[in-house]
Amino acid sequence: MNSPIKTITLLLILLAFTRAQTAVLFGGSGAVGSEVLKSLLDNSNFQEVILIGRKSYPKVDEILATKKADSKPNFTALTLPDLKDLDLFDKIDKADACFIAVGIGDVNIVTFEYWHSIEVDLIGTIAKFCDKIHVRSLTLLSAIDVEYESAEPYSEEEIHTENQKPMGWAKSISRYYRMKGLEEKAAIMNAKNVPHIRLFQPSTIVTEEYRYGWVDRTIFAFHAVFDPYVPTQYHSVDVRLLGMAMVADAKKILHSSVGQDASESILAKVTYADYINVAGEAFEEQYQPKRSEL
Repeated sequence: MNSPIKTITLLLILLAFTRAQTAVLFGGSGAVGSEVLKSLLDNSNFQEVILIGRKSYPKVDEILATKKADSKPNFTALTLPDLKDLDLFDKIDKADACFIAVGIGDVNIVTFEYWHSIEVDLIGTIAKFCDKIHVRSLTLLSAIDVEYESAEPYSEEEIHTENQKPMGWAKSISRYYRMKGLEEKAAIMNAKNVPHIRLFQPSTIVTEEYRYGWVDRTIFAFHAVFDPYVPTQYHSVDVRLLGMAMVADAKKILHSSVGQDASESILAKVTYADYINVAGEAFEEQYQPKRSEL
């Protein structure tokens, strides 16, 4: 009696594996976003990768230069000078996964109002767009120990009457977790119909270059010594592993969410142990030297 239902379910699962899947990426020029882009372009599960940004970036061009012209996935770069106009953007009707790696690196040199406009207002706009194009998975780059549940919104007065000068390190650090919590909340509230929302919360992100000079040198050196002893979620993460994990996690979600009721929204915070679980082996194979090469 249940045979037709089982058959239909099986066909849906097979369809999910064979249907062309589309990924949309925001923030592809940043340290993490560029690694997400590399991983998407190396992933045969996506047949279309769409990068949306305000302009073209040399780092993206460098990544694309290594991609063969006729290889999958297809790549499209769409330029929108002001991403706040996404509400009017109609060049994409449907996608499967949305990756948001947008953020401000040097928070200390911007004003509080500008910081809020990117981390909260813009993230909310992007999440709303991802909701509109019916993605099944939304991945947001956040930070370790961020708690959207307790993040209190800033009042309009606080946002707009703040001294319009760069905040400096002291103010930016004191407000960081509240702002990141509001960022997560903005994504969640504006992506109400997305079945899976994945909040990636890495600790220190290790890059090949020292983006913040002595600060990076000091923090990276600390983790090189103490990573084996700190709680797993505070373990530093190689930026390449993080990018691979964000894509591998979305791929896993897309393959497991066939037939899921869109009203069944699943929210998860994803940390270091999860990165190793979904992408650790692939990362080791691709980037770690073989014993014979040592």
